[in-house]
Amino acid sequence: MASREGFAVVVLMLCFSSTVAQQPAPASPYDVDEAYRVYSVLLPREESYEFARGTLVIQEETVSEHLDAKCLTKAATRKFKDAIVDYERANTKQWLLQRLFQSEKPYGLVSSDAIKAAFKERFWDSFESRYPGSGGYITFSAVGFNNDKTLAVVYTGSSCGGLCGRCGFHVLEKING
Repeated sequence: MASREGFAVVVLMLCFSSTVAQQPAPASPYDVDEAYRVYSVLLPREESYEFARGTLVIQEETVSEHLDAKCLTKAATRKFKDAIVDYERANTKQWLLQRLFQSEKPYGLVSSDAIKAAFKERFWDSFESRYPGSGGYITFSAVGFNNDKTLAVVYTGSSCGGLCGRCGFHVLEKING
């Protein structure tokens, strides 16, 4: 009888340890200075930024989208090759954005769970009640760079209600600083 109980305990422990092992690692802070320079250049071009009359809502966790090579010309694919490789590497995990954005408008970093919860009852009306004047919310991926950080690839998204929104990849080149 004791061997059956011991066997059951071992089986339960194995099940528990495999469940624990499958839990994703908690997101780490994303503190790449050059990435926040990229974000700060793109932020005013997002629709939610344009429509915001109050505090902007930026999703705290990064999002990960696969960059399809068909999105770029062959010349751009060659030029941004290292940045694309770094983008794919950086986006294998989720990161927590930090309050390092340079913005003329006030902003808040809000968890994806809080954003989802804001849509619970009346969808965009609920979101607007929770985040008045925000103009919606903005998402960013981690940024991929070439070795000298003069080329960058990033995904951004802006959701501003109903059919309002925009998302896509940006390729950027630093020229003269």
